[in-house]
Amino acid sequence: MRRGPDRYGEAMPDEPMTDEDAFPEEGEQLQVDASALRGLAHPLRGRILDELIRNGPATATILGRRLGESSGATSYHLRQLSRYGFIDAAPGRSGGRERWWRIRPGGWNMAGHAFMEDPRTRPAAEAVLNRYYRGRHENFQDWLELVRELPDAPDVRGWKGAATDSQMHLRLTPGETSEFAAAFYAFLREYMKRFEGRTPEEHPDTESVEVQVNIFPALPPLRDRGDGS
Repeated sequence: MRRGPDRYGEAMPDEPMTDEDAFPEEGEQLQVDASALRGLAHPLRGRILDELIRNGPATATILGRRLGESSGATSYHLRQLSRYGFIDAAPGRSGGRERWWRIRPGGWNMAGHAFMEDPRTRPAAEAVLNRYYRGRHENFQDWLELVRELPDAPDVRGWKGAATDSQMHLRLTPGETSEFAAAFYAFLREYMKRFEGRTPEEHPDTESVEVQVNIFPALPPLRDRGDGS
């Protein structure tokens, strides 16, 4: 993998949890607060989440081997990710000395713009968002490179007809855009429920399929705003 610690910014200190910290019911989205944001900004935790998202449940030892880290380090950061609500114990994986971890059902949502505007949370938000957007770009470029350089590889050939990307434009107000986005994501969440819990072992004919969505206004760019307005 081309991803290294420089993608994730500086590590942020963990904060104590309070009695007010509570996670939503399983299957509901976790709203990331300032404390969880700082916990997510740690370099290794971003890499651990990427692995769990793409490859399903794993133990600290498995993750350490994949990421080139000690199992002690991955075990600690897995516990911290669980503490902040990003992951939990994988059901049906009991037994043995190590716990299996999975991405928390329901996922999470973060008010990125609000965190960027607050000086207290901006460093952590920058670390998390830079990692997120750079990772999205790299993932798509990796796929395009495979299609270009290895179009006849068995795994690539089987996916070329299924993978897709598109671009479209609508003329909307901010309110209509929010309504459109909410309806679109509601559809995605409902459709994705039928595939929840799948693992590579139980479904060897599947791959982790990434869906990237951007919804934004085509405003005049900063370079064309000489007066700063």
